[in-house]
Amino acid sequence: MRLFEEGEEEVSDRYDPILGRGAVKDTYNLLADGIVKLVRALAAAEGESPPVWATNHDLGRYFFSSIKGTAELDWSDEDAREAFLTGIVADARRLLQVAKGAVSDHGMDSEIGRSISLAAELLCTLLVQDVKEKPDGKAEIRKGVAKDRIVSVTDPEMRHGRKSSAQRFDGHKAVVAADAETGLITDVDVLPGNAHDSEKVVEVVERSEQAMGEEVEKTIGDCAYGTGAVRQQLAQAGREIVAKVPRPPCTGKFGKQDFKIDPDNNCVTCPGGHACFNFSVVWINCRVTGKKQKTKRFIFNAKTCFACPLRSRCVKGEAGRTITLHPQEDLMGQARDFQRTAAFREEYSLRVVVEHRIARLVQLGIRKSRYFGRRKTLFQVLMAATVANLTFIAGATGPMGTLASHFIVATLLLALPLVFRDRHNLEESPLPA
Repeated sequence: MRLFEEGEEEVSDRYDPILGRGAVKDTYNLLADGIVKLVRALAAAEGESPPVWATNHDLGRYFFSSIKGTAELDWSDEDAREAFLTGIVADARRLLQVAKGAVSDHGMDSEIGRSISLAAELLCTLLVQDVKEKPDGKAEIRKGVAKDRIVSVTDPEMRHGRKSSAQRFDGHKAVVAADAETGLITDVDVLPGNAHDSEKVVEVVERSEQAMGEEVEKTIGDCAYGTGAVRQQLAQAGREIVAKVPRPPCTGKFGKQDFKIDPDNNCVTCPGGHACFNFSVVWINCRVTGKKQKTKRFIFNAKTCFACPLRSRCVKGEAGRTITLHPQEDLMGQARDFQRTAAFREEYSLRVVVEHRIARLVQLGIRKSRYFGRRKTLFQVLMAATVANLTFIAGATGPMGTLASHFIVATLLLALPLVFRDRHNLEESPLPA
């Protein structure tokens, strides 16, 4: 069995993100939503109405439609914006102290204590990720985007994601696996919007084998599955991956692919025929795992590069050219060699199977989540995959209007969601009552 997996490809537009249902707001209203959520938990603990509880604790302004919309200040005035944010942060800090006392009174193990603790933890996270407090006690919006930033209080599992370098979305992303021979979807999963597409790739392959009752011969994926970290992960699991090697940035100069690399003999030869044996050990960040990996960086002699007739096409400045090996250089080199063959092009072209399946899932509404949270969104995608498979099977057995086709669809519709649910450890339907 050959398996196909589809995720985000940064240089392509073939990936369809799942837009989250939660409301995405700016820092001011996001903090206000966090305050309201904690107020509701504290009011429930005391058996009071949240607006009344908030008014009694001088927090009534957060129960209007928008804290930012009701504020009367000149938004072009930086000092006014800073004072406004400082007031929100002060209210949040004061509320957190009240929550701390309430948790102590009710106990961490009680249902009320857990509810208050979760809301307080969310508010703390919002403060840390979006606000920078100055030594003079004033607050300002933190520059840049915090790692794993929460973008919505109504759905804290939503994340900033990117379809490409220019297109951003807020929500989740889907992983879809399909069998090349039958065209059936064998597994789906939902990842955070900021997760790498190859996350959980081994689990998806294993679940597909379980679903089909066959061993996966090869996994064919897009460029996101062609990184060295993913190739090493699959190789260690005894899996074979067919995917394009990510393209290096276009600089107008000779790229790494133009150099002859001999890692066994610690030698790199440039397009001008000069061999370099001089290297240093460096640590670089891995985009997939987020961890640092050790590798070698070869440094060509500056005098050699200066006298080379190809210098203008290779290096800038007075220093010599440097070539940093990939931590999985052997695997990447083998992949580049295979990518140049007709066999690769033939196998890689079969990815059209999963692209058609993804298009069908988009028709069934997976592009936008109907529910809050990834668990419920996963249920939505699982149901869409079930329907896609059922209609595909019914279409293959005869006209969709025949009695036999309706019987097949009705029978499998009852069974397949239970299979999907068990494989993803969904103990019960996460749909709202």
